[in-house]
Amino acid sequence: MRVRSGEGSKPWFRSERYYHTNDRWWFLTREKTEEGPFSSQQEAENELILYVRKFKQSGNYPKL
Repeated sequence: MRVRSGEGSKPWFRSERYYHTNDRWWFLTREKTEEGPFSSQQEAENELILYVRKFKQSGNYPKL
């Protein structure tokens, strides 16, 4: 099981960002949208990177 950097174990309530169904891949956003379908997990991961970049450029991304 993958964990975040600095964490010893994965909390039970954290959901996976990527999921696979009907031979297609999807990702979930913090805004509670499902994006996809994509033909592979790698494609979904790449699209998530683009999604975050666009969101940050729009100025709607929370400053941490």
